Amino acid sequence: MPGLETDATVEKIARVKDQAGDLVAAANERLQQTIADALTNEDSLEAFEYTTSGTGAEALDANAVPDGVSVLVTFLEGNAGGVYVGDSGTQPVKLTAVGDTFVSEVSDTSAIYVQTPNGGDGVGVVFEA
Repeated sequence: MPGLETDATVEKIARVKDQAGDLVAAANERLQQTIADALTNEDSLEAFEYTTSGTGAEALDANAVPDGVSVLVTFLEGNAGGVYVGDSGTQPVKLTAVGDTFVSEVSDTSAIYVQTPNGGDGVGVVFEA
């Protein structure tokens, strides 16, 4: 029985199996670079505080978020009550104490909404930029 050849040259790979076992196109150089760019650290950090003006749901200030970067929303010390976080329709996540956080991958921070029972309460927002 012949042995397995381990010294070979592959010029082109037409298809590879994905996690489900389906044949798909192999990643080309452009796709590999896109993936690598999304996984690298950014050069700076953006941070801001958002204070509500009332008790209804409010969108955070608009800030573009790079692909592959998560936005951290955190409860601020000094809030009189809880802060509810979510989208424009509902804010189901309740932050109640310093250290409570909400993390989301959005393309712009304005996609995140907060609602507070006390106008003037708020959140801290941090992400790589």
